[in-house]
Amino acid sequence: MKIWNFTVLLVSLVLLVGSLKALLDYWQYDEMAADVVQLMLHQVSAEDVRQQVRESIANNNPADARMYLSLASTFGYAVDPTEFEAELQRLESPLNTARRTVNDFASGFLDGEASSGAGVAGAITADFTVVGDARDLWEQYQLYAKGEPVNELIVTLAGVGVGLTAATVASAGTASPAKGGISTTKLAARAGKLTPGFQRFLLRQGSDVFNYKGFLLAARAEKNLDGISKAALKAYNPQATRALKQTAEQVNSIRKASSTADVVHVLKYVENGEDLIRLEKISLKYGTQTKGIMKFLGKSALGTVRVLRKTTELFISILASLVSLIAFFVSLSGIKLAK
Repeated sequence: MKIWNFTVLLVSLVLLVGSLKALLDYWQYDEMAADVVQLMLHQVSAEDVRQQVRESIANNNPADARMYLSLASTFGYAVDPTEFEAELQRLESPLNTARRTVNDFASGFLDGEASSGAGVAGAITADFTVVGDARDLWEQYQLYAKGEPVNELIVTLAGVGVGLTAATVASAGTASPAKGGISTTKLAARAGKLTPGFQRFLLRQGSDVFNYKGFLLAARAEKNLDGISKAALKAYNPQATRALKQTAEQVNSIRKASSTADVVHVLKYVENGEDLIRLEKISLKYGTQTKGIMKFLGKSALGTVRVLRKTTELFISILASLVSLIAFFVSLSGIKLAK
C-alpha cells in the first residue's frame, strides 16, 4: 500500500512540475503601442496647450499656433480659438506670409538650414538639384583637408543623396521618396536633431551604401563641386541601398503625413528602427498634429506596454497546474494517513 501511495505521489509531482513548466512557457506578453489618447488626457492640460499657442505666436509661427489649436479641438481641451484669432490674422497677412516664405526658402536652399516649411522645402529642393548635397560634401571635405573633425553621418547622407538623385533621374522619379527621406534626415542631422542612437543606426545602414573613407581620398583630386559629386558617385553602391532606402522612405512618409517642417523636429525622439515605425504610425493617424503630440509626450508616445497574451493554451496550463497541485496534496495526505 505504501509503494502505491509513493507511486501516486511521484506521478502527481511529475505532473505538477510538467504543468508548471507549461504554464511558464505560455505565460507570454505582447508589446502594445502606448495609448496616445490616454497619455494626452492624463499628462497634458488646457493651459499647456494654451502656452504653446502663445509661444508659437511670439515666435512668428502661425502654422504651429493653428496646429496646437487643432490639437485642443481633437482632444477636447477648453481652449477658445477666438482668443488668438486677431494675432494670427496679423501674422498670416499676405505681406508677412510672403516675407517669411521667401526668406526661409532662400535660407534653406543656400545654407541648408531650416526651421519652417518653406526653409525645409528650400533645402530639399537644393538637394534634388545636387547643389545641396555637393555643398555639404564640399564643406565636410574642407574640414577633412584642414585636419578638423568631419561629420561622418552628413558625409554619408549627402553622398547617398547624390547617388539617389542620379537614380531619381534614371528611374523617372521612382526613387524620389527615398531621396526626400535622405534629404530630410540630413537636414535633421545638420540641425543636431538626431539622437546618438539613431545616428548609429543610420551609419550602420549607410556604411555599405557609401564608402566614406574612399570618398575622402578620391575628393583630394577634385577642386570644385562638380568634381566632388563625381567622387561621391564613385563611392556610392546602389546594390546595397535596401535597408537605408526603407528607412528613408519611412522618414518621407512621416514628412508627407505631418508636414515638411515638423519631421525635422519629431525625428529627435527616434532612437532606433522600432521607434521610427511607431512614429510613422502616429503621424499617419494624427497628421499635422504629430509635432504637438510629440512635443507634449516625448518618448512616452513611442513606448510600449506589456500586455499578457491570453491564449487557450494558457488557460489549459493553469487548469492542469491546479489539478496537478490538488492531486499532489491528496496523495501526500494519503501517505500521512497510511503512516
